[in-house]
Amino acid sequence: MTNKVRTSDRGRFEELFESGYGDQVVAANRLYLSAAVPDALATERDHWALSCLPATNGYSRFSTLSMAGQETFAVFRPRGGGVPTAHVFVSKQSLKASGVNLQRLGLIIYPSPYKKGGEDQVQVFGSSEDVVRALAEAPLRRAARDFAGQLLDRASGFSRFHSPALADRVLGRSWA
Repeated sequence: MTNKVRTSDRGRFEELFESGYGDQVVAANRLYLSAAVPDALATERDHWALSCLPATNGYSRFSTLSMAGQETFAVFRPRGGGVPTAHVFVSKQSLKASGVNLQRLGLIIYPSPYKKGGEDQVQVFGSSEDVVRALAEAPLRRAARDFAGQLLDRASGFSRFHSPALADRVLGRSWA
């Protein structure tokens, strides 16, 4: 890794924490990884990549976690003084089989705009607190893991955007 990439990553990481939302973003990504990825340490960068403050499609994001050429979890900056939002892509079949009513939890289910993960996926969107709260419960955890399981056997298409600094913090490793 070049110093230029490392310096850019360090700057983005520091900017994230200067925003006041760094710990919240770390906790959300940590929970997503614990829910969806059986061995996050062994599959980091090669099978999943975590970007910090990505400039993706004009959206203002704190982080995006991607697998096999598709994002699977993202935390968005608040707009107009609101609260951060998040979305997670999960197995449609697993979610349906669980019978959970996510709308009751303040979450919205959308069809997925992505094709790389196949037909068995939906997007769950809401405030980052509501998404994280739902990910802590068995139905959404299982649906996230079932969907990620369909992607983790393929190489990450976003490893060049991986943020070692943010991943270190999410995975509980120190970073100076």
